[in-house]
Amino acid sequence: MSKELPATSDNPCQPPSEGGDYVFRLDVPKLLEAAKAHGDNTQAQIARRTGIAESSVSRYLRGEAQPDLNSAMRLAEQYNLDLRGVIKRVPIQAAA
Repeated sequence: MSKELPATSDNPCQPPSEGGDYVFRLDVPKLLEAAKAHGDNTQAQIARRTGIAESSVSRYLRGEAQPDLNSAMRLAEQYNLDLRGVIKRVPIQAAA
């Protein structure tokens, strides 16, 4: 028996009931806002606080790469973010 939650707008990990293909993307503006609120204004400061390589942080902020779950959790924990609020669902067509 599956314990999956029903698809709702409150559950970003489940696709909406109308279907469609989605990918998940880091919401860079939200991350930067939280980082600045903690006094981190540079990629180097974000990297130091989170333990993520500065080159990876740079790629995330430019939208060239997406964090793996471990890195996303580090970002969320260090900046007191709800992971569901900093990772957004984007239709594949818009993400391409």
